[in-house]
Amino acid sequence: MSTALVNRASVRAEEARALDAREQRNKVRQELARNMSGRSIIELALDVPRGTASNEDCQHLFLAGLQRLEQELGTAPAEMFEDAAGYYGLFVTELPALLARRRASRIEGEAAWDRQLGIECYGLAGSLGTTGKVPREAVGGPASR
Repeated sequence: MSTALVNRASVRAEEARALDAREQRNKVRQELARNMSGRSIIELALDVPRGTASNEDCQHLFLAGLQRLEQELGTAPAEMFEDAAGYYGLFVTELPALLARRRASRIEGEAAWDRQLGIECYGLAGSLGTTGKVPREAVGGPASR
């Protein structure tokens, strides 16, 4: 096989692993939100394919995003981790999920916010009557990434 084909296959395999990791994370967050009555889960994610940016730059960007979200929510992250798709931080708050989504959308709309960082909110979506991921459209927020 040519080097180009091997490289493309490697990139596709990495992308597939990242997609699988994101899908699995999403399922876990939704299930967790269903079992946390009265609380919302906010996830900060920096999805970066390996090798596209320096690890130090990614960590700095992620930590800056964590600090900004912590400042807005008034609570420290409950968990931080890294997987095949990137870096993640989870916040657990007693804010209703729609209010958390509004705050997240406000942050995502700031000019200084890096569009590589995504914020997802999980919890009871008030009048939407569902528990799970709260879509940005529910609050008219800007799309990120």
